[in-house]
Amino acid sequence: MSNNGISRRDLLKGGIIAGGAIGAASFADLFGYNDVFAQSDGNDDIATIVSLAATAETFACTHYYQVLTDSTIALTPIEISSLKGFLDAELQHLEFLNANGGETLVNEFYAPENVFNDREQFSMITETAEFAFIGAYLAAVRRISELGNPLLATVAAQVAAVEQEHLSLVRQIGGRRPNNQSLARAAFFNTSDVVPVLQPFLEGAENFVGPIAFPGADAIRDIIRDEGVIPVTPATASSAFSGLGNTEAIEGEGDSAMAESCTVTPRGSFNVNIRANATINSDVQSLLAFNESVDVDAQTIGPDGFTWWRVASGGWVRSDVVSTMGECGTLQSV
Repeated sequence: MSNNGISRRDLLKGGIIAGGAIGAASFADLFGYNDVFAQSDGNDDIATIVSLAATAETFACTHYYQVLTDSTIALTPIEISSLKGFLDAELQHLEFLNANGGETLVNEFYAPENVFNDREQFSMITETAEFAFIGAYLAAVRRISELGNPLLATVAAQVAAVEQEHLSLVRQIGGRRPNNQSLARAAFFNTSDVVPVLQPFLEGAENFVGPIAFPGADAIRDIIRDEGVIPVTPATASSAFSGLGNTEAIEGEGDSAMAESCTVTPRGSFNVNIRANATINSDVQSLLAFNESVDVDAQTIGPDGFTWWRVASGGWVRSDVVSTMGECGTLQSV
């Protein structure tokens, strides 16, 4: 821990562990959300839960983007790849919440001094944030189920399970055992009870710096490229429980089934990696510019579970970062 570091205990001592009250200039007071974060019956409504979750996910995206783009921590290649997976998952969570009525309440955040320059502090502070997210989502499972929406409650559990993965991996980044407890901690009864723990990140505090702006989805996808995670169908979708339909692999009809033509172009306004083999562990041999397209002539399922397209001139691109044109579904599988 650096000399001016903020410890996990410092963040928690005024919140869930000691039960301290929110400060006078609380997040709710500052942004005019007293009614949102203080339900009259002591229980959150779904709009409160979804908007607070969207705010937390926006913060998480900003936090992980910052460590990947403006950090002096000597991260290993596997740590960088893992953090890109974290970032992609948080963005997918945010987009689900936004599509279901969530409104991010603030788009600028604060961070403890040196958190992006000190490995131990980054690990400890990120663990604290993920601990808070998990507790908040578990509280959401309880309350949303109580309100009679079990499928949305299941989505909250789906997110909590992934946040627990993030917590474990970030403990490992700090050199601590990743699997250190038998159950995820149900730290809060209501989702809004998380506000005191997240308050310094939302408002700033002593030894915090900022604000740091949410970079936006395009900037996030530009650094993730083909190192994201498999999109999984949320439980609220009608196809969620259809066997293994959560990851829809595109399968060809054998070597004899050839498409008449198939081209791919980057899905966003960023360049796409063309790799030597169908895995993100393979070398990037060239880039497909965001305004270009290339012919592809075959497909395969990579070790990451994604479909990869084989570029006719050589190399492979992952299917989730490109859009297709033509009879791509009939390409031979190799």
